[in-house]
Amino acid sequence: MTKVAIINDTHFGVRNDSSTFLDYFLSFFENQFFPYITNANIDMVLHLGDFLDRRKYVNFNTLNKVRSRFIEPMSDMGIEFNMIIGNHDTYYRNTNEINSAKELFSNYKHFNVYEKPTTIELDNFCLGMIPWICPENKDEVYSYLTSCNCPIICGHFELTGYEVMRGISFKGGMDDSVLKRFEKVLSGHFHNKSVQSNVEYLGSQYQMTFADLDEKKGFHILDTNTREIEFIENTDKMFYSINTEDIPDDYDYSVLKDKYVKVIVPTGSVKSNNSKILSIVEESSPQDLNIIEEFFVSDDSTEVVDLRKDTITIINEEIDDLTDNVDKDFLKKTIKDIYLEILNDE
Repeated sequence: MTKVAIINDTHFGVRNDSSTFLDYFLSFFENQFFPYITNANIDMVLHLGDFLDRRKYVNFNTLNKVRSRFIEPMSDMGIEFNMIIGNHDTYYRNTNEINSAKELFSNYKHFNVYEKPTTIELDNFCLGMIPWICPENKDEVYSYLTSCNCPIICGHFELTGYEVMRGISFKGGMDDSVLKRFEKVLSGHFHNKSVQSNVEYLGSQYQMTFADLDEKKGFHILDTNTREIEFIENTDKMFYSINTEDIPDDYDYSVLKDKYVKVIVPTGSVKSNNSKILSIVEESSPQDLNIIEEFFVSDDSTEVVDLRKDTITIINEEIDDLTDNVDKDFLKKTIKDIYLEILNDE
């Protein structure tokens, strides 16, 4: 074994078990991930938590498709699948004992689920696997981290000072000082890809909201000889933003089928051209089409809101402009959590 594939935060069942998002997620594995690991002769996959999106229950249609299009193909390939528990995998908040991953994978020979800190032996070194830290296992995790001799730690960490999403740093989480002794720390949980010191948040494999529009998504390959991490970008997108004034003549509108599309119509642009483009976009059968003018001017004509930006970005900028003595990072995260919860209930 010279290479190991790493995925995380697959969140099957997101957006109230949307069939559109589920197919988008599973198509990524069928068309990109599985062919890659087959061609590279990779026989081990690590999953760093949050396999399903819902903690309390599972939609049977989602379960059926995930089993037939992800779990069974992985099993048939003879892949050793090692997964740590994430916060979305646990039924209770204070313990990892009851979790969806154990229920899903218990009958599969090469599937391993880690509810407690565990060491995996590779050919040239070992990996420390750290599940979601909860009240029940906190002492055990910290004891393991202070004594573990593995050069690389994999976890589902909620670390203070790291980006939850662009411009929003998490507060009130775990201090990263206990992780400084390791060569590399690879983590799921935060969907934004980022690197800070020896800690790398790998980010999600695919786009889940419009906030992901300009973010690179994909999976990672760990070279067990060099201990280097390679990023393999996901070439498929779910979200598209089109400006009617600068769209190329040879634009491939077919990519918009079953996607979420935002069409920007600049003020003063040529109406006939706009109508033509909008007609073509509609004929491409997007899953969701939002047509907006480039700028909205408020009633007092003193404030301009750029609607080309996604909702979260606009909200964050408004919070940044607040002059009140408030915890802006906490406010951003709270609003983001509420926003994502609303999306999942749609």
